[in-house]
Amino acid sequence: MSISGKTVEIIRFSRELDWILLISSLLLLVLGLIALYSIERIQIETLGYSNVSFRSQLLYSILGIIVGVSAFRLHIRFLRIFAPYLLYLSLFLLILTLFFGTYTRGSVRWLHIGGIYIQTSDIARLSLILYIGYVFSKEQIGWNFHTLITLVVICIFSYLTLCQPDYGSAMITFLVGLLMMFSAGMPISMFLPIFLASVSIGYKLIFKASYRERRFLAFLDPWKDPYGDGYQYIQALKAFARGGIFGVGLGMGEQKLNILPEVHTDLILAHIGEELGFVVTLLGIFLYLLICIRMFRIALSCPFKFSRIVVLGFALSLTIQAIINIGGEIKLLPLTGVPLPLLSSGGTSRIITLFMIGYALGVSRYKSEVLTV
Repeated sequence: MSISGKTVEIIRFSRELDWILLISSLLLLVLGLIALYSIERIQIETLGYSNVSFRSQLLYSILGIIVGVSAFRLHIRFLRIFAPYLLYLSLFLLILTLFFGTYTRGSVRWLHIGGIYIQTSDIARLSLILYIGYVFSKEQIGWNFHTLITLVVICIFSYLTLCQPDYGSAMITFLVGLLMMFSAGMPISMFLPIFLASVSIGYKLIFKASYRERRFLAFLDPWKDPYGDGYQYIQALKAFARGGIFGVGLGMGEQKLNILPEVHTDLILAHIGEELGFVVTLLGIFLYLLICIRMFRIALSCPFKFSRIVVLGFALSLTIQAIINIGGEIKLLPLTGVPLPLLSSGGTSRIITLFMIGYALGVSRYKSEVLTV
């Protein structure tokens, strides 16, 4: 409670949830499980094997819900205590991944621990968001030591992710960190030079690596190399076109039969568009829009500075990731290999996304009211 003149600011705790956020998240989770079940069942029946394990994704979803409920029940400032330690752990895991990670499809993004594959870049992004909330719930953003150190930490985490190499995740991590700081009060005189420098570096990174350059050029004209770098763009568009308004029917899609690569991860929306059609695809995009809007709204109305910054970071992370994936699948943006939260196959991503949503739901119960006395 704070008193200023004749006004009193009261923080109220309510048992009411943000039902729009909760229901939208659960609907997307169910839609993703239905799509993954369709992929696994038909691949096994037709090919004799599958690129996805529905049972594993179901177990990860249940575990994610448990983690989300735990985050919902956490004390509002509990994470602030452990934020620095989680940052150190994430830094250690990122370095460990570079030396002992599992090599898959030309990259080293996973640690194999006790029979479980962990994508360390997702954990790193979560810990970075918490760390930024921890620092700037106490310190001012500006031309000072704490701001410069935080910028260095963001660059280190982004660079280590890029070394895996995972250009898409590195870009999301950097953008989330920078936009969080800008939203928390970074001066435009500081933000603008950093942003322009990062755009210049990103441009050089695209054209420094030949495979990234080919992917970018394929985005501009995929039909120039229809069986090479343009293949995914063309097949994704064919999937949406074949699905039409209402889809060809659940299980009747062809792209999952090793025609469209990574259909269970990076291109899950194209699979949904083919089997369930434009209506369900549009519904999925609308649900993402609802989730992002509600999380931004929760962040803006939160009376606690740490939680406000953290939920804002969660909202930015989910928003940017969804925009990059969906934009790539419908050929508005280059494909970067970024999965779609709650829909794509992936245990670490699924659990962390549900943790973010659970924490945001917990924060939504606190309201600040200014009363005149």
